[in-house]
Amino acid sequence: MGPVLVKAAHRKAGSLVAALLSLWFIADIPAETSWIVQEPGVSSVLPAVEIYSEFQRVDPYGNIVDLDKANPPREIISPAVPRNAHISFHVAVTIPPGENFFLFVVPNPLDACGVEMYREQFVKTAHGWIPDRLVELHTLPDFGFMPDPDQNIPGQNTRVYLLDLWIPPNAMPPGFRIEVQMKMGYFYIRPLEVRVIPVNVPNPRVGGKRSTGPLAEIAAGADVSASGVLKEYISHRTSSPGPKPGTVRDIIRRNAIEDMMLAGALDKKQTGPGAMKRVWKSIPVAPGAEWYLRIRDYLYRRAAFSLLKPIGA
Repeated sequence: MGPVLVKAAHRKAGSLVAALLSLWFIADIPAETSWIVQEPGVSSVLPAVEIYSEFQRVDPYGNIVDLDKANPPREIISPAVPRNAHISFHVAVTIPPGENFFLFVVPNPLDACGVEMYREQFVKTAHGWIPDRLVELHTLPDFGFMPDPDQNIPGQNTRVYLLDLWIPPNAMPPGFRIEVQMKMGYFYIRPLEVRVIPVNVPNPRVGGKRSTGPLAEIAAGADVSASGVLKEYISHRTSSPGPKPGTVRDIIRRNAIEDMMLAGALDKKQTGPGAMKRVWKSIPVAPGAEWYLRIRDYLYRRAAFSLLKPIGA
């Protein structure tokens, strides 16, 4: 029906001309103007699309899961990643219940990276709803409705996707741009500038030993899936990535294994098992699951420094 203010102006003016003039002037006022009173029943949920690190799982109401919550979460703008490796994000789409949307992912150039997209399915735990099981999307854009008819979660206003990018071994720096676009009447766009580190994560050894550590519980912090791999590396146990991931925990574990494969290929004095144990101990204790990103930051810095050679070398 539109703003109550417009209907009131129509009745007060008593003429079609005055009502049209009221509409004309109101149309020039920005949509976010707070003094335009909406009719009762209009949802207060604002459409949005947000991107979070793999360690910040999002519940069906757009909130970071308490087990993972960092204060504040790391802002994802220009992430770095080596070649022959994955980088993963949670994409949270929030819209009012009863509405639908389209979700697009657009790399530029189109062949800059491999793109896989999954719907995240929620599991009810003692700590609330936590996304875990992955359903791969085979075509994009994806059409979605709120609430998710396959989940039947009361009051749901947010659906979550797992965006999984693979950087080819021949990717060229400085990198590329990728946009996550959500369309609900208008386009809501979140761009990323992915920076490519020209160092390749080694390929898994043929017949290499698969990771034997147990998968973390769903109701554990997202960091537990990565810290288990770090402990294996520090204990001089190496692993290879498993089969195609089926859960968020699988994604986090696979990415951590790639981190440790990179560590094993760099200077052992800086990234060997003993060195990584010291790095881990040096990280300040803080709430949330994103502390592991400091391990990754350290490895990526060492990888970048490995490219520097003395003059004349």
